[in-house]
Amino acid sequence: MWDWLKFFPYAKALDERPTVTEIRGPYFTKPREKKWIFGDIGFYFSAPPANPVLGLGNRWESVDSRKPGLANILKGNWERVYSGNREAPPDFWDRDLFYRNTWYFVGPWFIGRQANLSAYAALISADKDSRFLKSSLFHPKVFEMAIADYLDISYGYHRSGKKPIYRGPLNWRVMSLSSTIQAVVCDLHHIHNGGKDNPMLTRIVFFPVTDHQFVQVSLDFGGVAIYRDEVRTKPLMELCDSIINSMHMTVGESTLAKWNKVKEGCPDMSITEEFGELPWPLFKEKPAKKPEERDITPVSEKKFIPYKK
Repeated sequence: MWDWLKFFPYAKALDERPTVTEIRGPYFTKPREKKWIFGDIGFYFSAPPANPVLGLGNRWESVDSRKPGLANILKGNWERVYSGNREAPPDFWDRDLFYRNTWYFVGPWFIGRQANLSAYAALISADKDSRFLKSSLFHPKVFEMAIADYLDISYGYHRSGKKPIYRGPLNWRVMSLSSTIQAVVCDLHHIHNGGKDNPMLTRIVFFPVTDHQFVQVSLDFGGVAIYRDEVRTKPLMELCDSIINSMHMTVGESTLAKWNKVKEGCPDMSITEEFGELPWPLFKEKPAKKPEERDITPVSEKKFIPYKK
């Protein structure tokens, strides 16, 4: 009965990570259903309210959030974000961030914030020069190729020397959102700081919403050592998986018609259950050196220009 006080979100020592045997968060644990709208698609998931943490000097560590409400996300004016890697080739994906939220976890007896799970969602659109405009992302093989292409361009070219900074996709699995549309869930490991044995985790959900657009939902574990810190990892993982497992959607007639059109030429609309790790790092191909031009006109055809003193 004293848990409400024992794990009250008050931080007397922000960002310290002492030895603890238990952490809790969010403060209000009952999940609430959220709805996102993509044209005639209704996408639903359940999550508890985000919880700010009271810090030193009565400062609240507020939640940096962005929520689309019931706006049609396909037509919204959202925050454009970029991959930002000069080593990568031209990027033909547009990324519009429409959702951002964070759930804090605190230690007992006012130790303070010990971990956080952050969620980001972006609408990913094939731009005017993309090869994916020639086909539909509702086609399972096209969708798989699009995910691989997007992951390559977003993460595959990040490297330290000749070593990759990221690994992915890992732990690939397929999840049904409706009787027609499926999602892919996979892990991305940041291995630059801790190596393969001590990665930082981001779990990602991908699902198509139009012929040329899909959604990326990323759940970031905030740098927790997932293989070495079970106390912090376990509650983060439970919240992450509860959010993902609650995801489902309703599909309207217009989108269903597009899906059925693809199905006419692809009777098996299932996404592959296994997908291997991509061979990162990738290296941008250097343009071939242009050979020096030389005159290949036959001597007999060359115009004689007399010499003048």
